[in-house]
Order: sequence, then structure tokens, then C-alpha cells
Amino acid sequence: MHPSRPEAGLPGYTVGVKQVRWQPERDARVQLEELLPAADEPGILVLGFSASGGGEALEWSLLERWTRSRSVSVAEVAGELRDSALEVALCCDLVYLRRGARIGLPAIGEVPPAGLVWALVRAGRPALARGLLGAGPIPADEALDLRLAQAVLAPGDPLPLPHPCSLVALTAVRDLMRTRSPHAPALRLELATFQLLFATGQPQEGARAFLEGRQPRFEG
Repeated sequence: MHPSRPEAGLPGYTVGVKQVRWQPERDARVQLEELLPAADEPGILVLGFSASGGGEALEWSLLERWTRSRSVSVAEVAGELRDSALEVALCCDLVYLRRGARIGLPAIGEVPPAGLVWALVRAGRPALARGLLGAGPIPADEALDLRLAQAVLAPGDPLPLPHPCSLVALTAVRDLMRTRSPHAPALRLELATFQLLFATGQPQEGARAFLEGRQPRFEG
């Protein structure tokens, strides 16, 4: 995936969406290593998962590179997902579950893999308690309530992703999603991001169009 060529006067070139299918029959470590170069290109990387399980837990050093990619990673999950595939999916920036999808948890007493623990901690204490102490898989609606997913979609629903998208806006949103800094550091990041977005000229065009009663003319 390569970003489109910048146009004259365009405040921040546009990027697109790249879609890849996770192949459950392949070695998870090898597959994730192959995905990392694509994830390090700017844009939106959608990784589709069907029902799968099996395979050894992935090293956190490899998953950490996945969580810090330049692209915004999006998991689209159908069926019940377990083990290494689940780690990769839940470590994405955004997780969308198709109706009927389920998150398969390890049995109580088993040591949970690092990627699953990281995702549970990111989602919050209710998700962590459910993931470590609960029994049975987590259905899609419960995963949404636990903040493990952004939405539950019907089979034919499109993913709610912008296309094309401004690289500046995408980078700002990515950094805001990934920050977990409390209080002052997070507020400084939010202010810097707000100023960066206004520097593109897009928010001014939106406000101007509203005041003039017309459709905005966004570029990029």
C-alpha cells in the first residue's frame, strides 16, 4: 500500500485502506513478521479473521512492534477466535466483531498469553476480571460492553472507516487512541493534536461551511 501523491495545496496527502486475511493454517509468528512491513506504511490496515485457534503464544516483543506500527490496524473478526490469532486481533487499534463472533478465553488456571493480558488491561478492569476469572468464551455483545471491541456489525455491514483519509488526521487519531497517559501529559498531547489538525485547514473549512449554510469542501 502506498499513499497517493500529494497534490498542490493539499494539506497532508491521503492514504487508503489495505485489506489482508489472516491464514489460520500458517504459523502465527511467521505470518505476523510478514505483516509488520505493511503495518509500518501509513494508512489503515484491515486484518480479517475467521474462526481459528491453536498455535503457541506469541512473544510480546513481536506483538509490541505490532501495537506500535505506523498504520492504524483494524481487526475484523468472524466466528470464535482463540490463541495466537486472538492475540494479534485484540492488539489491533480497532476491533470490529461480526454478529456471532466470540472471543475464546484460555481455561481457568492456564497462564494467559501476554497479548491477551495487554488487551484486557487496555480495555479496563471489568474486561481484565472477565478474561482472567470468567469461564467460557465472550460473545460479541459482551465484548462490546467490556470495551474489547468498537462495534458489533451484521455480516453485510461495511466497516465504519474513512476512505480516503488525510494522513495528518489519521496520525493524530492513532496517537490519541494509543496514549494511556493520565492527566497533564494526556492533555498536552490532546492540545498538540488539536493544533496539528487545525493547521491543515480542514476544521476551518467545516466551521466556515456551517456558517455559510453550504456543504464543506474538504481536501484529502
